[in-house]
Amino acid sequence: MPGARRQSIMKRTLGALLGLFSAQVCCVRGIQVEQSPADLILQEGANSKLRCNFSATVSNLQWFHQNPWGQLINLFYIPSGTKQNGRLSATTVTTERYSLLHISSSQTTDSGIYFCAVKSQCSPGTCSLYTNPQLGSVPLPATTTS
Repeated sequence: MPGARRQSIMKRTLGALLGLFSAQVCCVRGIQVEQSPADLILQEGANSKLRCNFSATVSNLQWFHQNPWGQLINLFYIPSGTKQNGRLSATTVTTERYSLLHISSSQTTDSGIYFCAVKSQCSPGTCSLYTNPQLGSVPLPATTTS
């Protein structure tokens, strides 16, 4: 059947392309957070780098992945330095106020939305991690120290 054949070809073609989207994040409690690139589409097997810039000193930075089914996955908690987990690695340089997320040899399972969340340095009990308010995200649970 020509229709079934065409659908099979489309599935193979779409399966070879990955849509990686990094959400723009705006100002939260006086910290401006911006990710780049805003949108990214790449071929399976390609390498990718996402950057998160922040305008003030932060005490915590996390990278998240939301897959096409809506599942939110915490990739890295990385206040500073470099961490690696399989094909993913993240580096945070607090003195230069940025973090990078590297995805090597991308796979179709990498498709989704990627974003960083930061926690500003402030008084105990008054800080929360915030994600992109433009996407309808809500604050993550507040962290406090006793």
